[in-house]
Amino acid sequence: MKTSNIFAYIELSKLVEELNRAGSSEKLKEKLKAQSAYFNILEPRYFSDALVHEWEKILAFTKQKGAKVDEEGRVVSNAIPNTIESLTIMECQILVEQVYSLYEKLKNEIL
Repeated sequence: MKTSNIFAYIELSKLVEELNRAGSSEKLKEKLKAQSAYFNILEPRYFSDALVHEWEKILAFTKQKGAKVDEEGRVVSNAIPNTIESLTIMECQILVEQVYSLYEKLKNEIL
């Protein structure tokens, strides 16, 4: 059985640390957008067989809206920031809870 890569743990811990700094739920959306690169950096292949589906579910949720394009078809915002922008505060909180939950499972697996 494949185990998670230490890279996944390190990078996910950085994301969790940043999200913890958001403070109020109103700032959570901005913090998620600011940290959206982590959703691209952390590829599913870095996660164990036990955790990969959970990460893929989070990724699918963060990319559901697709990229935002202008009238000429140029991408003005990639899928993750565009999707996060459309989320309600409650949806942002749910997303963060899913990230925290995965992080705890990953921490238990790695440490």
